[in-house]
Amino acid sequence: MSVKIHNLFNYFSKIGSEGHKAFYESWKHTADVVVKSPHFIRTQLHRNVVDTETYKYYNFAQFDTDQMPMFRPELRTPEWAAEMSKYRQSGMMGQPGGFLEIATYDGKPMSPALPQTESSVFLTSGYTLAEGVNTDELEATWKEWSGADIMNSTPSVGFNNAGLYKQFTEGRTNAFTYVVRAELTKPGEDLKDAVQVLEKVRGIKLRDGITVDSSLFRVLPEGVFDKN
Repeated sequence: MSVKIHNLFNYFSKIGSEGHKAFYESWKHTADVVVKSPHFIRTQLHRNVVDTETYKYYNFAQFDTDQMPMFRPELRTPEWAAEMSKYRQSGMMGQPGGFLEIATYDGKPMSPALPQTESSVFLTSGYTLAEGVNTDELEATWKEWSGADIMNSTPSVGFNNAGLYKQFTEGRTNAFTYVVRAELTKPGEDLKDAVQVLEKVRGIKLRDGITVDSSLFRVLPEGVFDKN
């Protein structure tokens, strides 16, 4: 029987005043706690490689249940609250949310796979929806409005696959209703080819009531942890 995977996207808009090294050490301290859960599968820390003004990092983690404190507030113990307090005191500002992978471009599961190549980048877009937007219609046409069709039709960037993720957590702390995460295995010298595709994706006109934040991220090798 296949396991239903529950994904965590945690976007970081602030990492503290001491920079990457201090951020990573603080993030790893929390990761060391999370990986001890019997429900943990994998986590991958992504770093923004083109922009710094919006989201500098995001964490992409998987669990085999939604009964986790990052998904369910009623499961947050005093120990968990103390850990999160340390997290905030370090100057980190995260926006966690639980997401289900509801579709992929080629129909094959994308989560929790590792990058296909060391040079891979992930064109990741977070979509915020106003009330009243027809989500059924959006989900039926996601390959078009997310730019996945553009990536697939640009052989030079080595498009591997793209996943559409929908948030399931209540009382959302993550602003995005949907996240689209697409792997480009051939970003080009100095990321030139990937950046050109990113600009095309950013130029897509979305319907009223939808806003998006798109950028390029790369998985940090030291930010990958698997189930023990």
